Amino acid sequence: MRESMCANYREQLEASIQDELCDAGFYAQIANEAPTQELREIIISIVGDEYAHARLQASLLGICPPPASCPENCADASGDFAQDVEAAILGELGAIRRYAELAMCAPTNRVRYLLTSILGDEYAHARIWTAMLAGSGLCARSCCPKD
Repeated sequence: MRESMCANYREQLEASIQDELCDAGFYAQIANEAPTQELREIIISIVGDEYAHARLQASLLGICPPPASCPENCADASGDFAQDVEAAILGELGAIRRYAELAMCAPTNRVRYLLTSILGDEYAHARIWTAMLAGSGLCARSCCPKD
């Protein structure tokens, strides 16, 4: 099972770089939708984290840092802050799974450590996005627990 999952490790890392760049662009668009300056600043910090994740993975592959622009075929924000934040949460949860799988295939403990560090960032982002919805009173849907 692990061998088949790890057979295309480089391609998985390359796809992960593209996903991080798309996320950075998507999140930048969400920042423009933010209802407050504080939320906008928090989101902009997450944009920086996502681009840093792409740069780190590019360095693992020995390639130049990726450009600070979105690849083709990236999702655009809808203009509905709450809906876009929910999409961001789903994306972060998917990224956690992706980094867990990449870490299992890592060729060295050092690379595994770096990938699990990114996983930790993605987990924190999911928590931040969720807190934004709950704290802003934007979570009228089932995404947030009711007290």
